[in-house]
Amino acid sequence: MIWLVFFDRNNLISQYEMRKELKSLKDEAKFYKDQYLKDSAELYRMMNDSIELERLGREKYMMKRDSEDIFLIVRKPAPKK
Repeated sequence: MIWLVFFDRNNLISQYEMRKELKSLKDEAKFYKDQYLKDSAELYRMMNDSIELERLGREKYMMKRDSEDIFLIVRKPAPKK
């Protein structure tokens, strides 16, 4: 029994570490699945809505119309204490 608990290839310590890694991988898979669904919805909106496509171009890529000017406001980071 002691051999199985401490010295075997599948001892308790390895089982604990594998369960911890499995939980981490499941959390990561859930994050990527949620991100995929979010990106798929955004892609669908861009492909079917010209207003959404214009908004994306203006916000992310700073595109503008010929008659417009863009002013960027950059905030200075707070001083470190």
